Amino acid sequence: MKNIKLIAFTTIAGLFLSACGGGGSSSGGSTPPPSATVMVPPCGTGLANVTGKTIKKVENGAEVKIWHFSGGEKKACMISGEALIVDN
Repeated sequence: MKNIKLIAFTTIAGLFLSACGGGGSSSGGSTPPPSATVMVPPCGTGLANVTGKTIKKVENGAEVKIWHFSGGEKKACMISGEALIVDN
């Protein structure tokens, strides 16, 4: 069931993001690209570097585990639910 939700979410997000950026500005300026997003990996499959990034929960009740390392480095993985890592 989680895989179906993940596939549906990424498909919808992909369609939404692909629709952005068409056309130009009449003032000659350019619009910055949307922030890159990545799913937080499940614990046991790896850790994601989240230093200087924001974690946004996709599901209510999602639990994220975050490790703080020396030098300000932060890594995270999902305990349950789904969350995204968004570039600041």
